[in-house]
Amino acid sequence: MPVEPGEVQLMMGVQKRVRALSDVVCGDISELYKMGSELGFGRFSTVRAAESLGTGKRFALKVVENESLNDDENLVALEQEVKILRMLEHPYVVKLKEVVTTPDRTYLSMELLNGGELFEKIVEVGSFPEPEAAVVFARLVAAVDFLHARDVVHRDLKPENILFVEGKERIPTDIKVIDFGYAGIWSADAQLTGLCGTPDYVAPEILSWYDVTAETPGVAYGKPSDVWSLGVLLYVLLSGCAPFAADEEDELLRKVAAAQYAFPEREWRAVSADAKDLIARALVGDPAKRITLAEVKEHAWCKAAVQSVAAELKASGVGRTAVRTRRDDSGACECLVQ
Repeated sequence: MPVEPGEVQLMMGVQKRVRALSDVVCGDISELYKMGSELGFGRFSTVRAAESLGTGKRFALKVVENESLNDDENLVALEQEVKILRMLEHPYVVKLKEVVTTPDRTYLSMELLNGGELFEKIVEVGSFPEPEAAVVFARLVAAVDFLHARDVVHRDLKPENILFVEGKERIPTDIKVIDFGYAGIWSADAQLTGLCGTPDYVAPEILSWYDVTAETPGVAYGKPSDVWSLGVLLYVLLSGCAPFAADEEDELLRKVAAAQYAFPEREWRAVSADAKDLIARALVGDPAKRITLAEVKEHAWCKAAVQSVAAELKASGVGRTAVRTRRDDSGACECLVQ
């Protein structure tokens, strides 16, 4: 079946935008990497382990079929993800090495984290003791604080998107935040809109976009939505249970919208009042009344852990301005300031 001229023009436009994202363009990924096993999958991608032929180092490659990028929504999402990842260099955030494009696929090469998901560890151990939970939480807070300082809102913070670097201990704390496929860039003039993330973990203001009509429009939102997710994560860390659970999706959405949850005695009798207070202040339906990230850092339950993590980051040099560059199609260098 012949391709219409308009379709050819569209495909050429897509190819140009994809190449503009890339650090390297080659004929086949086998020129650069030896591909390994599949690690996971996303909305329109898979993730595979791979070994660099140049250095022998192992990476995680997010593989996107270029054909899927003919859907502009997918292409815009990929452009946004790459843009955001290039803004971020932090010990608790996954690092992007390079973007490689071949005629058929685009690859995001990222550091390989070997320690497994926080979700898997919670399933294994049941729940985290408060001292270890405080360290994990403080590192998550540091990562989210770093994102928010750059006006990046993750929008999909959940245990599956938090990996351990090595995870050698029974209760590990060496976490990194991954998967910026739903992340957005916030501004006071252009707040975030739209439904994204996982219903169990996202804030009510995000779920307001679940069934949008002219009579019930969704609510614009911003950084407080990540604070809600941090509250859910802390609840799960300390109890091994989800605060919002239901057999039917409609019931789950209703509970989240109403911030309807409890601290069952069996799971929570040994957990401190301060921990419960922090969770309760994060799981407030109205984002204007929700605890802020600055207030989280000063909360009695995690303040010591937050200060300890801040000292570690300062000692490692985090916070200094770093500049990376990449070349655009014209050969000019684009400064990327962290």
